[in-house]
Amino acid sequence: MNAKPEAFSSEVDTGSRGDNAAKGAPGEPVRWHPASVALHWLTFLLILFQFWVSGPMLDEKRDLLSRFELYQLHKSVGLTVAAFVLLRLVLRVALRQPGPENDNPWLRGAASLVHAALYLCIIALPVTGLLMAAAAPIQIPTLYFGLFPVPHPIGPDPAVYRRMLWLHDQFGNILIGLGVVHVAAVAVHMVLWRDGLLGRMWFGRRWS
Repeated sequence: MNAKPEAFSSEVDTGSRGDNAAKGAPGEPVRWHPASVALHWLTFLLILFQFWVSGPMLDEKRDLLSRFELYQLHKSVGLTVAAFVLLRLVLRVALRQPGPENDNPWLRGAASLVHAALYLCIIALPVTGLLMAAAAPIQIPTLYFGLFPVPHPIGPDPAVYRRMLWLHDQFGNILIGLGVVHVAAVAVHMVLWRDGLLGRMWFGRRWS
């Protein structure tokens, strides 16, 4: 797959191709905008944190206060990730983007499909998580990093709670699978094609 890494790639310039060799029409940016790059990597790190914190968060051997704090942290980070992804989508519309890396329509289509699915999962996870907290039989407020409460859009509903819990778990599993596919595509670019793609999602001197 000739993925154009944006959401989860581990991107470091391989040095195998200079900026002048980047594909695309004249005047197109060589790299992604620094704001998009920063949001990409922050999102990636926060998602890794979310999977890590879910372990101690669900550990019933921990004291209730500790678990409460971990749940609040998990929800706060999830909402932050959703905001980052929405901001990245705005930047994609507002800023000029690098041209496609490969002209093969099948590879480009597959890459676009994976990226769209990644965006969907990353947004769906905090949405289902918030709805799950709102519909829980035992109501616990959602405090954004302890600064202010986040309104719950619905009230307690056991059926909705069970449905959102199931969806939250499924989207998490799908996200892991998509992440594996995405990283595998990055490895192909690095090891086999050596096309310098990784440098496009890293900070550099040239953007426009």
